[in-house]
Amino acid sequence: MSLRDGARRIRADLATLARAVRDPHAPRSAKFLAAAIVLYIVSPLDLVPDWNAVTGLGDDLLVVVGGLAGLHRLIPPEQLADHRARVEAGRPPLPRGRARPLAGAVMWLVALTALAWWGFGWIAGA
Repeated sequence: MSLRDGARRIRADLATLARAVRDPHAPRSAKFLAAAIVLYIVSPLDLVPDWNAVTGLGDDLLVVVGGLAGLHRLIPPEQLADHRARVEAGRPPLPRGRARPLAGAVMWLVALTALAWWGFGWIAGA
């Protein structure tokens, strides 16, 4: 297998998992694990700081690989096979509502506002 084939396989696998997690029939535990993986990757807090390139990025890699392996175990095989076939057939992703991204943006805005409020209060009081 060439490097290009491996990259295509990984991309198809990620698309399959993304479709499977967004499926309304997917287990809640799989949805929670997928959200935890994404939050860990985008979070500035790490188990090991990233200033040390080998161990800092290595822990991120372990979390992602371990999380993806966990997703494969949590999602029923027949659902994975169905979504894999849809990805290979080139079908569009599952329809998405507009309320979910809006709710996520509002939650982030509230969280950042609360953090700023707390931070400015802490700085002013110090």
